[in-house]
Amino acid sequence: MTITLKLSSEQEHRLRAGAAQQDAQTVREVLLQAVDSTVEGLLRTSVRQPKANQLSAMLDKIAAELRDAPALSDEAV
Repeated sequence: MTITLKLSSEQEHRLRAGAAQQDAQTVREVLLQAVDSTVEGLLRTSVRQPKANQLSAMLDKIAAELRDAPALSDEAV
C-alpha cells in the first residue's frame, strides 16, 4: 500500500529546511501533522462511505421487492 502525504507549501518549506539543517524534531513535527490529517481523511472515507453504500444498496433492494406489492386500502392506512 502506498499512502501519499500532502503538504502545504509552508509545511514543505519547513520540512526542507529541517532536513537541510538535520533538525529531526522539525522534520518529525511536519511529518506527524501530515500523517494525522491523512489518517483522518482515510478514516472518514473508508469507514463512513461503505456504510452509506450498504444502506443505499439495502434500500434499493427493498424498493425493488416492493414494486409489485399491492397498494394498501384506505382502511388499512
